[in-house]
Amino acid sequence: MKEIGRISVVSVIVLLLFIALGPIGLAKAAPGHGAFVRIAGMSVTCTDFRGREVHTLRVNGLGDVARAWVVNHIPFIIMDRARLAKLPPKLQLFFYGHECAHHKLGHWMHMSMDNEREADCWSIREGRDKGLFTRDEVAAFAPWFANSRGSRYGHMPGPQRVKFLLSCFDNDDDFTIVYRKMQTRAKSAAVILRAHEYTGGRAVC
Repeated sequence: MKEIGRISVVSVIVLLLFIALGPIGLAKAAPGHGAFVRIAGMSVTCTDFRGREVHTLRVNGLGDVARAWVVNHIPFIIMDRARLAKLPPKLQLFFYGHECAHHKLGHWMHMSMDNEREADCWSIREGRDKGLFTRDEVAAFAPWFANSRGSRYGHMPGPQRVKFLLSCFDNDDDFTIVYRKMQTRAKSAAVILRAHEYTGGRAVC
C-alpha cells in the first residue's frame, strides 16, 4: 500500500506537468529550464547520460527521501520536502547526487542489483571532486544510516554502506573493485577476531 501511495504522488505531479507543458514542450524547454535547483543552500544541476537536463520536483508524501524517475524519456528527480529538511546539508547533497547518478549512468536502461552501489560511489566521488564533501563529513553520515537494514533493490545495510562510501572517497577504483576490497577486509577482520577469541585473547601473528 505504501508503494502504491508513493507511485500515485509522483504520477499525479508528473501528470500535472504534462498538462501544463505537454511532453513536447517540456522536452524542448529552453536551456536552463528545470536544470538548476537549490539543495542545502547550494545551486546544483544534473544531466543524464544523453546530456539531457534532469528536472527536479519537490513533493510531500513521497515515502522516501528521493527517487529518480523517467517519464516518456524525460528524466526527473523527485524529492520529499519533509524528509529532506530533516537531514544535514551534506547528506541532502549526497542524496541528490545519488539520484542524479541513476540518470547520469543510465540505470533505467539496465536494471541491476549493482546500481545502488554504483550510484552511491558516483555521488561521493562527484561531491569529493567538486569540494562538496570532506572525508570527515562523509564519515559523519554514519548516525543517519545506523538503523538502515538495506533493501531488496541493492541498498546496503547502513553501517556497511558508510564504509563503502568512505572506500569510494579514498580511491578511484571501479566501484565493484572497491566493494570487493571492502568485503575482503571485512572477512579478514572477522578471521582475526575469531583467531583472537580462540587463543584466549592473545595476539596472533
